[in-house]
Amino acid sequence: MLKNYFLSVVAVLLLHLVVTAQPLTYPSNQHQQAFDLAYQQYPQIPKGMLEAVSFTMTRFRHIENETKGCTGLPLVYGVMGLTLDGEGYFKNNLNYVSLLSGISVQQIKTNSQQNILAYAATYNTLLQQLSGNKTNVENHVSILATLSELPYNGLQQDFALNSHLYSVYSFLNDKAAQTQYGFPQHTFSLEKIFGKENLKILSSKYIKLTDETVTDENGNQYQHSHLGIKSPDYPPALTNLTSCNFSSRNGVAVSAVTVHTIQGSYAGAISWANNCSSSVSYHYVLRSSDGQITQVVLESNKAWHVGSENPYTIGMEHEGWVNDSLWYTAAMYQASAALVKDITQSGYGISALRTSYFPWSRFTRYNISGIPGACVKIKGHQHYPNQSHTDPGQNWDWDYYYKHINNATTVTNFTTASGTVTDLGGASGNYTNDERTLYLIQPTGTNQINLTVNQFDVENTWDYLYIYNGTTVFSPKIGEYTGTSIPSTITVNGSAVLIEFRSDCATTAPGYSISWSAVSPDIIAPTTSVSAPTGWVTSNFTANFTDADNSGGSGIQKRYYQVIDFDGTEWRANANNGFFADNFNTNIHPEWTPVVGAWSINSGALYQSDENEGNTNISAALN
Repeated sequence: MLKNYFLSVVAVLLLHLVVTAQPLTYPSNQHQQAFDLAYQQYPQIPKGMLEAVSFTMTRFRHIENETKGCTGLPLVYGVMGLTLDGEGYFKNNLNYVSLLSGISVQQIKTNSQQNILAYAATYNTLLQQLSGNKTNVENHVSILATLSELPYNGLQQDFALNSHLYSVYSFLNDKAAQTQYGFPQHTFSLEKIFGKENLKILSSKYIKLTDETVTDENGNQYQHSHLGIKSPDYPPALTNLTSCNFSSRNGVAVSAVTVHTIQGSYAGAISWANNCSSSVSYHYVLRSSDGQITQVVLESNKAWHVGSENPYTIGMEHEGWVNDSLWYTAAMYQASAALVKDITQSGYGISALRTSYFPWSRFTRYNISGIPGACVKIKGHQHYPNQSHTDPGQNWDWDYYYKHINNATTVTNFTTASGTVTDLGGASGNYTNDERTLYLIQPTGTNQINLTVNQFDVENTWDYLYIYNGTTVFSPKIGEYTGTSIPSTITVNGSAVLIEFRSDCATTAPGYSISWSAVSPDIIAPTTSVSAPTGWVTSNFTANFTDADNSGGSGIQKRYYQVIDFDGTEWRANANNGFFADNFNTNIHPEWTPVVGAWSINSGALYQSDENEGNTNISAALN
């Protein structure tokens, strides 16, 4: 059944190739503003690439409510032509794009701009993981293949995928398309991308496909391109599947993820898993420098990485050593978090909120303390029973990792000058298990926010409240609090404060209630009044200075005054009483000492006229 189905799909592709071999009249692009916005947000994506994919898939149409054709080909959605239900054969790339972009499936289906931006965001994420020259569009083949709905394995599937890629690159190479849609000529070689012999077949007007071969009208045979090195479980990853060192899960469901540190190199770990004498394997290996991922065991199989806990876990080895934090790069954390996020959304029932986030996680070993326990699902090798290893160790930042895995939590915004926030149990009830809330308090026109803690009672050392001076969980942390210990008042010197709460999988408590009040900045300047005799005075006299701030203002922080007198020629100050003044009315006064430069008085200002000097200066000593 699949074979017949695939043949009908290829037949459609062949018809497409015949049509595109004729001169094309390019349609108008009603979505150019959305494409321009995508390139503005992700400037590393080559201009024209998004249009090339859209033209190939939909001819710039936003497809939303179409009827299936007689071939039964799965429907695509949006301007970019993404597949929601591949019916077990095509990849569900709409879900994949939603996962990596953070844009909902519904928005991608119904909103043309969000459809384009979601695809662009995902493309950009894959581009950042790309090794080699990112500006060379020849290197983008793997990205386009990953984002396509077409499967990789088998000669016929490989031909179909390369037919899609040929259409994309042909559009990108077409001068008429460049003129019509305003993108530049990119330097690349179709022959280099597809190979000389395969290019003959991909550009042919007639293709003959059998169970074993793909040929053109001249009998040239298509050769497998090996694009199928991409991971079947996680498309952004490469695949170097080991032929040994794994076994069946025997029906045990996957329910946890194990974080390891290699104590060695990325390449070494890949090779070691393929050494049939090592009796060691893991599902994924991650590279420190750029976060590249290689899958070595399928998730459906049991890898050998955590002893007695192998049957229900997915193992991830991270390049580096536990005693050297430099190996734990942001690129590797983020790539690892994206992989874990994909695992949590793959139907195993693993909640991303069950990631070990506790401050003590890095120092704790289950064999010694008996924690964190079974309900924490994403944790280190050191956190499982019956283990002697201590990876990823005390240098692994579990809080940072948690934030990247759970980067799509909804933020509730408050802009009023005062108010109160509570946990989800409200003022009178307990909070819930697996709770995570983010409250952003950002009153208009404030530079200080005062927090008053009305109630704080959470499960000690398991549930935590975090307060940040800023708008995100990566803003400076004011504090983290557990149990019943928290200051009664907290002053935040800034325009925004973010309050985050996390609870684990068991044991709730009354929770928290926190009120806030915003302090508006004092924008009214203080006033100064001077009381002094009127008219000319030739003897000593008293002058009074009065500085005042407005009622409710911030007060007077510093006071300055200057006294000058007129000596019959000009206004000067009494240096012996700590004053200095020079209005530069006449000649340079003797208090000044020229050091470098030609100095004079010019139009009531001190003037230096020697432009050949590079470090001119003049100085006056103060008493």
